[in-house]
Amino acid sequence: MLPPTVPLIWKRSTRATRITLRIEPVRGEVIITVPERISRDRALAFVHQQTEWITNALAALPEKQALADGSEVMIEGKSIPILHEPTARRGCWLDAEGLHVSGEASHTERRVRDFLQAMAKERLTQTLQTHSAKMDLHPARLDLRDVRTRWGSCTRQGRIMLSWRLLMAPTEIRDYVVIHELAHLKHFNHGPDFWALVDRFIPQGRTGRLAAERWLRENSTVLLRAA
Repeated sequence: MLPPTVPLIWKRSTRATRITLRIEPVRGEVIITVPERISRDRALAFVHQQTEWITNALAALPEKQALADGSEVMIEGKSIPILHEPTARRGCWLDAEGLHVSGEASHTERRVRDFLQAMAKERLTQTLQTHSAKMDLHPARLDLRDVRTRWGSCTRQGRIMLSWRLLMAPTEIRDYVVIHELAHLKHFNHGPDFWALVDRFIPQGRTGRLAAERWLRENSTVLLRAA
C-alpha cells in the first residue's frame, strides 16, 4: 500500500491502450494514464500492485537543492557555488568565485532563478542564431519555457520552444537540442533525412548526437530538480 502522502495524478486518455505510470520529477507526483474503457477501481488496483516500483522510483529521485547560500547551481555543465552577499547592492553577478547574490537571504532563491532565466534567454538566443546561420534555417520565433517533458519542440509554423534549463547543461548538449529543433524546420519528422541533417551539423556526427542523447537521458531528472 502506498503512503497517503504520495500524490497521485489521474489522466484519462482516449489514445492510451493500457495503464501507464510515470514519476513527475519536480514534485514527485505519480502520473497515472488510464484508457477510457478501464475503470478507476481497476486502475487503482494496478497502482497498488506497482507499489514497490513506485517507492523505488521516488527514492531514486535526486535530492532537490535549495537555491541558498552555500549550495550550488549548475551553469553550462559546471557546479557554481551560491554566495550570499547581504550588504551588496548589485543584484546577482557571476565571477570566478561563484554566483553572488545581494540583499536579504529570503530573496536569494528568487533572485538566482531570475538570474538563470535571464542568462538562459541570452545564451540560448545566441546559440539559436549561430546554428540558424550555419544551417540556413530560420525559425519564426523562439520561446523559452519551464517544461518537464521535453527539452525543445518545433511547430509547423516555425516556432521553436526550448527549456530555459538547457543553460545548466554543457554547451555541446545545448547545441544538440538547438540543432535538432532547427532541423525540424526542414524535416517535420524523425526520418532518415532528418537525422542525416542533424548529424551533418553535430560535431562528431552520429556519435556526438548519440552521446548528447545519452547525457540527457542520464541527467534530465537532476536538471529538472535543480532550481
